[in-house]
Amino acid sequence: MARAVLSLLLLGAAAVSAQPASPRPPEGDPTVEEIQTIRKILELPPERLQRMRSAIEKIERMSPESRREFAASLVRYESATPEERHKLMKEMRERGGFGSRVLVHHFKRLSADEAKAERARIQALTPEQRMEFIRKLGEKYGPELAKEGAKGGEPKDGPPGTPKRRKPPEGEAPGVGPKL
Repeated sequence: MARAVLSLLLLGAAAVSAQPASPRPPEGDPTVEEIQTIRKILELPPERLQRMRSAIEKIERMSPESRREFAASLVRYESATPEERHKLMKEMRERGGFGSRVLVHHFKRLSADEAKAERARIQALTPEQRMEFIRKLGEKYGPELAKEGAKGGEPKDGPPGTPKRRKPPEGEAPGVGPKL
């Protein structure tokens, strides 16, 4: 979804940056930029239009603060190198963390048709409603996710409850304190 929103916004930004700012026409008349953007949208295949529609609906449901944060991340994305862009997209996808794992776990328990309907229902929620829904799923599936994590082996830091250890500085042997 982030990629669709990003594509939509980059398309709009490209259309806006292609023309110098023109004075605002009378109320109700489209600007040159709006006409150019619509013309570009008309050239898109139906599946891209659907993704854009979803992205626009998501943006409409965002709080003003979320919009500002997203706009700031787009500025970083626009000015990034291709390698940095790849890294930023990966970070955006991984930002969900536990919420992403909960949703994946939840969808695995549904048939393909049920999962598709559930995804559509979740997309229609406001960000606040979505967070609440994921929180409830986390409460429901928390014990199962903890068991799945245990099946995959012990965490890198050791068994649960074990204090975390710092990495020794380069050249220092593990388990040996600093020289005094």
